[in-house]
Amino acid sequence: MFNTILVALDGSPQSLAVIELSRKVTVGHPATIHILCVVDGAYLLPEENYFYLEEQHATEASDGLIYPPADREYQAAQETVNQAVGSLRWENRKVSGLIVGGEPTQVIIQQAARLKVDLIVMGHRHLSSLKRWVEHSIVKEVIDLAACPVLVENEETEQSC
Repeated sequence: MFNTILVALDGSPQSLAVIELSRKVTVGHPATIHILCVVDGAYLLPEENYFYLEEQHATEASDGLIYPPADREYQAAQETVNQAVGSLRWENRKVSGLIVGGEPTQVIIQQAARLKVDLIVMGHRHLSSLKRWVEHSIVKEVIDLAACPVLVENEETEQSC
């Protein structure tokens, strides 16, 4: 039985399937679920590299300027995390949301260790052979580096190919 779970989401259409898989894993017993969305660290304002969902996000950088791409990136991540937290916050679950800036594999592994999770749940992008050769697989890297089991939602969506 898994009591503390890290759910890594990227905002893709497959995120809904990952959330549903997380619900199935925790059905019938109390669990703590940490929802994680990783964004490019260059887009996260202010200069801190993570935000808890409950914190207020600054729309202004330390130089006093507003950066629309950074704000859009954060807003998309916040929407993804809010949707997951709202969906999973029932049935004996404690759910928290976290948005972290950085390289996805490193952030997922670091947060899993920091939060002492029993399980990581994430999605798979179903890359073509060519794309797999060009782009690295975050899932593969997380499976190789994680100190806990990794459960991968394998549902293919039209936009994940």
